[in-house]
Amino acid sequence: MREFLKRRCDPRFFLYRLKWNHAHRLDWVLPFPTNIDIEPTGRCNLKCVMCPQAFEEVSPEDARMIDLGLVRKVVDEAAGNGVYSIKFTWRGEPALHNGLVEMVRYCKSKGVPEVQFTTNGTPYTERKIRDLIEAGLDRIIFSLDGARKDTVEKIRVGLNYDRAVETIKTFHRLRGETGRIKPFIRIQMVRMEQNKDEVGDFIRTWKPYADDIRVADVTDRGQGGHLAVGDQVAVGRRRCPQPWQRMVVAPTGEVLPCCADWRKEWVIGDVRSQSLKEIWHGPKMEAMRQVQREMQLDQVSPCRTCFVAESYAWEKVAAAGTPRGQA
Repeated sequence: MREFLKRRCDPRFFLYRLKWNHAHRLDWVLPFPTNIDIEPTGRCNLKCVMCPQAFEEVSPEDARMIDLGLVRKVVDEAAGNGVYSIKFTWRGEPALHNGLVEMVRYCKSKGVPEVQFTTNGTPYTERKIRDLIEAGLDRIIFSLDGARKDTVEKIRVGLNYDRAVETIKTFHRLRGETGRIKPFIRIQMVRMEQNKDEVGDFIRTWKPYADDIRVADVTDRGQGGHLAVGDQVAVGRRRCPQPWQRMVVAPTGEVLPCCADWRKEWVIGDVRSQSLKEIWHGPKMEAMRQVQREMQLDQVSPCRTCFVAESYAWEKVAAAGTPRGQA
């Protein structure tokens, strides 16, 4: 609610959310996506148990740091076509890129209304935090999966919990000291068997520092179902919103149709030689939309193995393990 109020009823935000929430339902193929994800690097400094980074190596080409000239090219076209949000996140940790502050600053200089990224909160100094705030960062999303240091460090392998906590508190403190309302601070948790009893404490711990707290259930990204709490079950598939919402630009310049195509199995174009608009309306992107329209999900590998929760219908499970209504 606080985040909503801080947007001060910007009409651009309402139009953005209208498109984001309803384009797929109406089969409304927009002239341009509402969101562009740009990955600064596919490299990560953690091996979280629910993430493919823990059990799959990112290719050397994707572990590179994206060229700032390529970022500017993408941002120029996106801003020129009215993109509301640019998110510097996909598979890797964005703060590992030394040019992250410049990326944020460039987006804001081009009038992009919302610039954001998701982070594990560790590769920061106070100077970098201050620079990101002053560059105009609109939203930062911290992933911190639990309320206890030992729990979080077992899940987020390689994390220095105390350092991540200090980063969050420093963002909150410096935002206040500079008299700004941004960046909005979201802190999120993936609920799984290891931390299911810490949700309440997680919310209580971070409420003083966050504008928004989210708890989502773990999904299978190839690690298997052993992490799931088991109190809900997927009972069907739904039309996924992502092919009507966004595109993802990898550090190589290759473009993917959604955040779930982790292995780049359905590359739809390349911004080094094509425009974003050309790719958005291109045959491979349209083929993915058609697969979603017809629910022929086995025809496209990212859809077949999708981990996006919104692409499934879920049902709560009774204590005995039977879906409610089937007992």
